[in-house]
Amino acid sequence: MHIFSQAVLAALSFVSTQAVHQQSDIYYHEKPVLGPSMWHFSADGVTIYAPNGDVLKEHPKKMTCRPYMTRSGVMSEDCYYYAWASDGHKYVWAASFAGDHHVEAFDIDTGDYAGYINTCSTPIDMEYHPARREMYVRCAQSTDTHPGEIDVFSSANLSSDIPMIKFGDTVRPYGRLAVHSAMGPYAYSLAYDQSYITELDLSSKLAAATYEIPDAFGGYDTTYSPVNNHLYFRARVCCSCGVDADVESCGYGAKQVLVKTGPSKSTVEQDGVCGSGCEGSVADTIGVYEFDTINKKFVTNHNIKSGTGFGADPVSSPDGKWILLLPNDGGQYVRVLKAGGNGSSSTLVTDIKVNFEGGTPGKTSTCDDIKVNFEGGTPGKTVVSDFAFIQQSDRDILVLGASSDNHVVLIDLRSNQTNMDMVKLDLAPGVSESTGGSSRKLEWAVGTDYVWVDGGESMEQYIIKIPDGISSAKVDRTLGAVTAGNMLYVNNYERLRSADAMLSVSRSASATSGTGTSTSTQQQMETTSDGVGMAAVVIGSVGLVTALGAIAYTFSKSSSSSPSAGAGGQEQFRDDLEAKSLGSKDVA
Repeated sequence: MHIFSQAVLAALSFVSTQAVHQQSDIYYHEKPVLGPSMWHFSADGVTIYAPNGDVLKEHPKKMTCRPYMTRSGVMSEDCYYYAWASDGHKYVWAASFAGDHHVEAFDIDTGDYAGYINTCSTPIDMEYHPARREMYVRCAQSTDTHPGEIDVFSSANLSSDIPMIKFGDTVRPYGRLAVHSAMGPYAYSLAYDQSYITELDLSSKLAAATYEIPDAFGGYDTTYSPVNNHLYFRARVCCSCGVDADVESCGYGAKQVLVKTGPSKSTVEQDGVCGSGCEGSVADTIGVYEFDTINKKFVTNHNIKSGTGFGADPVSSPDGKWILLLPNDGGQYVRVLKAGGNGSSSTLVTDIKVNFEGGTPGKTSTCDDIKVNFEGGTPGKTVVSDFAFIQQSDRDILVLGASSDNHVVLIDLRSNQTNMDMVKLDLAPGVSESTGGSSRKLEWAVGTDYVWVDGGESMEQYIIKIPDGISSAKVDRTLGAVTAGNMLYVNNYERLRSADAMLSVSRSASATSGTGTSTSTQQQMETTSDGVGMAAVVIGSVGLVTALGAIAYTFSKSSSSSPSAGAGGQEQFRDDLEAKSLGSKDVA
């Protein structure tokens, strides 16, 4: 009886162990895949949507963000996301100002919250380097607790501790960081009060060189094109302030500065300000610099259409073909440049004239037919708040939006480049006040027909569907009760690439095995004493091919028949697996 009891206990122990083992492994065996999705980061937490607007997963703020003391001394439970990025294969990252500044990581396939990592103070920018599998975070302040301005995280191990990078040239290093796989071993850092570009050695994590920016106080907003390996960035300058000066306001007070540009240019110091206070002023004559990262030379500078204002923020299409200058002109134009060869200046394509007051919604017009006027724009200020590129084999469309207006503008970039076709679309017909809030955001769900536009003021999200050309655009769905936030399109491109490769191999092998066993193989099987073994090898090979095909088919179905597909969000999913886009704006 004692022996029987021991046998029963042993059996139960085995069953219990197996059950626990199965519970721990089920995550991998039955791991649900979200597939292509739109992530929304707001004060309420993180919500993950299908491209057509159906909710796939939610992380409420009480689960994701811990209470913290604000600068005003009030306790807050709201999340405070400022930067976000996807690495395209493992995690979705979000930098948070809530409490101790940190970076949160979410599983790219399931949306599960993987954890957080403390980072440098005021993380304002994030860029991923796929060749190194590293996420770079640009911070705006160095403190005793976080003595660094660039932090680095490995997507291979969230617990790895990579020392922060500190150049030590400024107390508050507000700036931007350009990271791209085409830059080789380097990245490039800019700061608003540093008159040079810092070249960062990604291996040593040290400054390799600096390049003086002519006549500038510093550099800020930046973008990069892999087409010509050029860096584009906004130059920040100094200007005079006061009565009959470059700018009327002296901000927190005038200082003695050296003005190197504009009508107040002088070799003698004068009352003035430097940096953002001079943007859009008559001293903002440099505009955007174009820098060759291969030959380490400044190529040229670009400004906006003559007579409309001064200065612009540069942005680029995901493939780097198009460079946009979002101007300080009160909402009149958007300048389009085209990247050329390395070392050569980008060429001016056109100044897009966007009109939100004339024309007919949904009707195709040409740029020359329309006078630009973003409703609610202020002269000298940037009105275009965001953009999205739709780049596919059969179309190349630019979508522009402004927080001051309820219209978005769609431009066909493949139409006559001196007279481009465009359409305006009313997001909220009958609503006179802008729903944009402080800054209207746009994001294309890559590979689909959907472009998301937020309406933070009215707590709405507008989902535009563009099944064909720009004239087919319409507001397909409006989501309500959505807290103002920021959007990021996410997909596991590495998984899609693997699935495509396996499917290609299985098809090739199936085609070969489908011709039947070769004559030589048959003869060998008949004449050799090991015919049975050879037959087993052949059968095993066919089985392996079949298994590979099944795996590839499963991966393929998980991307094209994701939850969003079931909701109707992926019925025309046309993602190009060769693309390196990690969103509708970012390329790694």
